[in-house]
Amino acid sequence: MQKTFSALRVEGAFRNPEGAEAWEYSVVVSIRNDRGEEVARKVVGVGALDSRESRTVTLSVDVFAPRSAK
Repeated sequence: MQKTFSALRVEGAFRNPEGAEAWEYSVVVSIRNDRGEEVARKVVGVGALDSRESRTVTLSVDVFAPRSAK
């Protein structure tokens, strides 16, 4: 299969409030079907950030088509 395009792409940055102690961050991705039932859930640890650090997270939903598709 070959990637054809990204159906969704979201990017955002975050940081701790100035002067705050280090906080632990995680990215949680939850996939639900058309009935609202959760069919998949993944948690990715970002780590602890102090007020001098920041992180950028990019989420994309990539579409793959079979090689026979045109």
